[in-house]
Amino acid sequence: MNALVDPKTHAEAFTTYLTQFKKHNYVLPRYAGLETGFNSVLAQFVSSRMAEVHFEGRGLVLTAGTRSGKTHDLKELLKSFSDDPSELGGGFERKSVRVSLRATTSWKHLGSALLKATGYFSDLDHRSADLIWRRTESQLMRKGVFVVHIDEAQHLFYEKKSEQIKTILAGLKDLMKRPDWPVLLILSGVPTLLEFLNGSDELVALLEPISYEDIAYNSESLEEVDAILCAFAEVAEIDVSTLRNEEVYNRMIHATARRWGRLIELVIQSLAYAKASGKGELSNADLADTFRRWTGAADGANVFLVENPYRIKAHILFPS
Repeated sequence: MNALVDPKTHAEAFTTYLTQFKKHNYVLPRYAGLETGFNSVLAQFVSSRMAEVHFEGRGLVLTAGTRSGKTHDLKELLKSFSDDPSELGGGFERKSVRVSLRATTSWKHLGSALLKATGYFSDLDHRSADLIWRRTESQLMRKGVFVVHIDEAQHLFYEKKSEQIKTILAGLKDLMKRPDWPVLLILSGVPTLLEFLNGSDELVALLEPISYEDIAYNSESLEEVDAILCAFAEVAEIDVSTLRNEEVYNRMIHATARRWGRLIELVIQSLAYAKASGKGELSNADLADTFRRWTGAADGANVFLVENPYRIKAHILFPS
């Protein structure tokens, strides 16, 4: 940061630019697959109701590594779903609810969280899991909410005994098969989530999986990194020409642990910090500064400054 720039002024400008860039939604090619998967289970769900045949829920499972951008994409997906003016059929309204789970979430806590997310007037945390879930199912039906997104769903199963896991799997299956109001369930989390879900054949039969892969070191990825950098540079009105080469892009991929969400964060944070510092050009040194702020890495462990960046673990914190 320029020594002449007041730290408070710089922090305020940094926040302003970050806000501007975060409002720019960059759509990765993978989003089309997510949208197609959601439309598939939505069509199965609604058509069963309209055809007046056996009606039960369907579901989608999105798995990816941490900071891959899965939560962002699902928020955009459900916003698009809610904003769509077309009628669904079957008497359904475009209503969804989302909860993000903590590491200690139990089956009872999930029911309580869904109640709160749908605006239930009373806190029932002190009541039994059975009563909470009966109220939850009733509340979803009363509100007309049939799309339920459970983010960080793997937390439902962590540090649970075998019988507890079986109960949770049965509960998710029952939530999708309730005769009065089955739901379209969206589960998202890290790849280990699938290992837990595969413990129930009945639940698996109702779900369709989609996974986001880590960034590959290939020409398609390099083209996408270039498109991301140029798109946000245009919004920022800042020159990035010196960064547009394969060497820098591969370092960016490594620095962000091959996760698209993290790579976009690298781009917008570097741009915002440079703009707040009064710069008109983004350089390799700016990327190195962002990596240093993220990890505490000294120059000898900074993937943008060393000769061989791939020997460095890019997703750890260094003592500073």
